[in-house]
Amino acid sequence: MHIPPFLRRPLWHWLPALVVCVLGLLASYGLWGYQQRLTQDLAHERFQTKTQGVAVALQQHVDLLVDLLSGLRNLLSVQPQLSRRDFEWAVGQLDVTRTHPSVQHIDFVRLVPAQERAGFEERALGQSHLSGKPPVGFKVHPAQTLPEYFVVDYSWPVEGNEDRLGLELHSQPVALEAFSRARRTGQLTASAPFAQYQEAGMTLSLPVFDHTREGGMEQGFLGTLDLMVNVPRLVKILQTDSDMAGLSLQLVDMGLPAASAAVTQRALAASGDAPWSAVEGRSIDVPVGGRRWQMRFMPQPELLSEVERSRPMTVLGTGLLVTALLAALVALLLQRWLQAQRHADLALARQRRSERRFQAVFNQAAVGIVQLDSASGMVVRANQHFCDLLGYEEPELKQMRFADYTVVEDIQQSWDAFSDLRNQQAGERRLEKRYRRKDGTLVWVDLSATLMTTLGDEPPSHLVVVQDISARKRVELALASSEERYRDIFNHMPVGVAQVDEGHILFVNDRWVQICGYGMSDTTEAQDWWRRVVPDEHARLEAQAAWHAAREAAELEVDGAIRPVEFLITSKSGVRREVELSGMALGTGHIVVLVDESQRKQAEQEIAYLAHTDVLTGLANRRVLQERLHLSLLQAARTGLCGAVLMLGVDRFKTINETYGHEMGDRLLALVARRLSSRVPAGSTVARHGGDVFVVVLADLAPGAQDAAAQVEAAACKLLKAVGEPYKIGQSQPLRASLSVGVALYGREGESVDELLKRSDMAMYAAKAAGRGALRFFDPTMQAAIALRTQLEADMRAGLENGQFELYYQPKVQQGRIVGAEVLVRWNHPERGLVPPAQFIALAEESGLILPLGEWVMRSACEQLTRWSTHPVLGRLAVSVNVSAIQFRQAEFAPQVLALLATTGAPTRALKIELTESMLLDDIEATIAKMVQLREYGVSFSLDDFGTGYSSLSYLKRLPLDEIKIDQSFVRHVLTDPNEAAIARTIITLGASLGLDVVAEGVETEEQRVFLERNGCELWQGYLLSRPVPLEDYEALVLERAERNSQLDHDS
Repeated sequence: MHIPPFLRRPLWHWLPALVVCVLGLLASYGLWGYQQRLTQDLAHERFQTKTQGVAVALQQHVDLLVDLLSGLRNLLSVQPQLSRRDFEWAVGQLDVTRTHPSVQHIDFVRLVPAQERAGFEERALGQSHLSGKPPVGFKVHPAQTLPEYFVVDYSWPVEGNEDRLGLELHSQPVALEAFSRARRTGQLTASAPFAQYQEAGMTLSLPVFDHTREGGMEQGFLGTLDLMVNVPRLVKILQTDSDMAGLSLQLVDMGLPAASAAVTQRALAASGDAPWSAVEGRSIDVPVGGRRWQMRFMPQPELLSEVERSRPMTVLGTGLLVTALLAALVALLLQRWLQAQRHADLALARQRRSERRFQAVFNQAAVGIVQLDSASGMVVRANQHFCDLLGYEEPELKQMRFADYTVVEDIQQSWDAFSDLRNQQAGERRLEKRYRRKDGTLVWVDLSATLMTTLGDEPPSHLVVVQDISARKRVELALASSEERYRDIFNHMPVGVAQVDEGHILFVNDRWVQICGYGMSDTTEAQDWWRRVVPDEHARLEAQAAWHAAREAAELEVDGAIRPVEFLITSKSGVRREVELSGMALGTGHIVVLVDESQRKQAEQEIAYLAHTDVLTGLANRRVLQERLHLSLLQAARTGLCGAVLMLGVDRFKTINETYGHEMGDRLLALVARRLSSRVPAGSTVARHGGDVFVVVLADLAPGAQDAAAQVEAAACKLLKAVGEPYKIGQSQPLRASLSVGVALYGREGESVDELLKRSDMAMYAAKAAGRGALRFFDPTMQAAIALRTQLEADMRAGLENGQFELYYQPKVQQGRIVGAEVLVRWNHPERGLVPPAQFIALAEESGLILPLGEWVMRSACEQLTRWSTHPVLGRLAVSVNVSAIQFRQAEFAPQVLALLATTGAPTRALKIELTESMLLDDIEATIAKMVQLREYGVSFSLDDFGTGYSSLSYLKRLPLDEIKIDQSFVRHVLTDPNEAAIARTIITLGASLGLDVVAEGVETEEQRVFLERNGCELWQGYLLSRPVPLEDYEALVLERAERNSQLDHDS
């Protein structure tokens, strides 16, 4: 028999390998035991955490039910005579079916003394349900004679609980005990469990006291609010809302804590079928209404994942494998050492060849291999594949620790792995981590590390085998991202989508659950889903037949599309919806698309409503008005009867909006619309034309215009009277509103809808001009005035383009010297001549032309200042430019002025901007900001027409003004009216106290000038010196006065 050479070795040659095997087996066993304990500890900790979470969830559910009863008790306490209808309405508003699915029903049990029984039954019969139906045959039952009765007075839901009304609790011992205890203690009580619909139920009873009655608790006791809880359903809710995977639960009623007799344990509900064991399981007591419930939990195998359960065996297998490898390596090295001892020279040569061969294998390996010093983490040596992986040369790596090329977040797990190996807690550690290459890029690697056996004084080291898995990681990341993206797309689709295969529902999106109410946690069987959403068997069979026919037809189609099938479903919440079911055949299954058609139809109805109705007032909108007016015109032409269009505008509505807010204004418009609709004759049209304007169309009036006008006037007076009544809106003081009414009659052929609306609009504005609450009929002169106004606006636009406007200058005088001027715009119309500012300034503001006109005035003034700046006399002049409120409120006003000054080169000190008081009061903070911005560049400000507005002294102190101007209305009679003289002196004194220049406007006589100068006002302007004049005349006047003053100075 041939014996292999290695078996002929002496036994002691194998002793080191045997020692390694024994030590490896012991280490593997120790690791297995350690991992087994860790797994058991993990299971225990997870069991404790989950059971505590479920117990807290149960307590929270019970607390929510108590909150529900407390809210109803508060309602009954403050309204002891709450009617049956109000009780049912209040409970219905709480949406108990959706928010508290475990609630079976809610009763109000009333305490009825024996002497009040007959009256109570009579009152109960007289109180109808929320549906309007009275309680049929309400009577206290079962019939018995008692000193006092505990009767179910109200019950919700009504359907299915009709027999409970009038039920006397002495026939229900369990409920009676809870009722009596609630009455005695004044606290929430829970009944003992009882069977209800073949399931365990219990009742929560909360005593109700009359807070409107004085006396003790007993005198104010009304009864109890009883809430019947379906306990198995409550446990199902816990399964849905809590993490109960791996848990088996038994819910047991332990009775009253203070019970003297032996406690009878009663099972309430269970989840899972594991038998209870006090050793392995855990019990948690939950107090519920004076009773003690016990939650008995048992762990299930699913408490830990398959990977967690198999981890000890995995560690054991790895340890055995490493042990075998190390033992084989030790045996091989020992045999080679013995062989080298016997053949020293030959062994040395072979060792060198073996070293070269190993180095070649080490360097040419298809994976990265690196040897690390265990204590410092320094690289001892690395093969070429590892160097290429990181982009370093081997000498560079030998100067580095493994932490130098490891991503910071992964360093700790690497140290943990090496520590386990160094402490012999593991024979091999494998992990996935990231390296940072020399160029800064990251590379994912699969790392397998083992502790190398050391010889002699060699320091311990690790042998690490590294494989690049970046490509796999990119694929995994892409797959995860793709899966999440597609799932997110499905969940955000506007239609319900489900995947069904061989009758099993594999996936539903969020919209599917929103439509039908049933998700994967409710059912995963298609047939069960059909039974839930179509409870009626006949309707279900009909709908399923249509769906199966559509599916069979789809198998014949090339694209496999399943045609739509429409039917009615009942969602989980009880809402009936019309849906469309379609889909696509997919192998053995199909993709199902569920569309809520009820929403589409409702949207179509809403769109149709919005297309014809004004949302704010509920009246017809402008489109419907035009259609109805067109039909009325045709009817008038056919019958010869007149009609009328009344345009009604709410007076001072802008003031109401600004004073009380837009919400109050909207509510006022709605109330006005309601009054108009209730006061117009039958067959008339009431519409909102826009903003605060309404239109009423009166048809089939008298055939004569005069008689028709009389009818319209009578109808309009009724409307004005109705609208003029006070409006009580919210907590504010009553509001009053009035209408200005414009009327356009029709009846002649050829009249158009647009023409009638235009005429009534003109008449309405004529009524507004005549005063509030007025009525005006259209006449041709109105149209002529509008036409003239329209033509004037067109001419103004042309005048701006053709340079028809020019500046006039009103000299400003100080101590006999002209120091500046106020620039005023004039319009030289080619046909009308010089148009007064009163005729075109207001029109410019209303049409928006004031902005280009004001910009032209400002630019022209700046250009003139530039031309004067080099003149020895004219260069000292300053000009004041009037700015309109619309122009000043533009956000870009200040930047525009600064840009004009920069482009024209005008001296900023010579420009003064005149503002009115009313402009300053609107948004005072924004006004100050603009003024400060311009003043920083040297522009000054003057307050025009001071004293005619409503300036506050606090505002006047804050405004960065340089000058105030006394309005000419105070200057005109300053010599004859003591009041106006006093006002003028006050303004002069006020300006001096604030450090402001004071200018008097409209000085026409020498006596007025002397009075003003005597009282401290040295600056003035007016006809005493000159009217506003063109540029050439103004310059001549300035130079003439300057020469005269120079001569006087020389003579003196």
